[in-house]
Amino acid sequence: MTDREYATPFTMFHAASLLGQRSRIEKFKQAIQKVVVKGDYVVDIGTGSGVLAILAAKAGAGRVTAIEVNAESLRYAKEAAQLNEVEQLIEFVEGNFTEFKPRERADVVICEMLSSMMLVEQQVPASLYASREILKPNGTLLPQGVKVFVVPVECPEIWERFQFDNIRFPRVVQTATHEATKDLADLQVLVTFDLTNLKMDNSVDRRLRFEMVENGTIHGLVGVFEAKLYKNIKLEMSDGWKQLFIPLAQPIEVSVGDTFATRIYYQPGKFDSLIVEEE
Repeated sequence: MTDREYATPFTMFHAASLLGQRSRIEKFKQAIQKVVVKGDYVVDIGTGSGVLAILAAKAGAGRVTAIEVNAESLRYAKEAAQLNEVEQLIEFVEGNFTEFKPRERADVVICEMLSSMMLVEQQVPASLYASREILKPNGTLLPQGVKVFVVPVECPEIWERFQFDNIRFPRVVQTATHEATKDLADLQVLVTFDLTNLKMDNSVDRRLRFEMVENGTIHGLVGVFEAKLYKNIKLEMSDGWKQLFIPLAQPIEVSVGDTFATRIYYQPGKFDSLIVEEE
């Protein structure tokens, strides 16, 4: 593993498209209104369209710092702040979150970089950095925790994607809709992250054994999550996320009652660290 810098530099078009995921934004609005006290200093990591920074400003924050690695998204967020007349409250910072050194510690840090297994996006490393370098000791981090589940699935739609006529391509992880996959066993918990109390090493290394409840062909594993945003406010896949499909080296025919054992290893936020082994 190299010391490469990992980031998910979504474009402005992608950031704007996420504004259509209203249930996700509504839940963040509820949480922000519960935790932001008038005059608070709030930091929003990975601001994208700026929607969460704007919500924090409208909830009474005295000052908001919105951090974004993508320059086009940052310009879009600045325009949105002006449209909503909160530009005087929000400082926009271009760069990776690891480059941000606050002049003072924040009362609230918002970091929405969730992805299906916390593999591709920077939720876990960003939350660790926020807790250690940005947030006050008694401050509030949103979201606060996440639980990752996996299940073996049948998914011919994606499996066949990597071959056209006699041309073959390396199979890599892909996002998938729920409709494109068929669960062949029951979901199992892979890992639970307490985002408010992370270790320096948050590597995932688990061995799981599944008993098949459906006949079919295992084409790969699917990862999904559930996150604790604040108290009883939870984020779920239906709030706007797709599953992560991890293809196997070869498909496996299974029947009800068969078992499938696997080892899954990865470092959250480092997408090329993933290792999946059949056992």
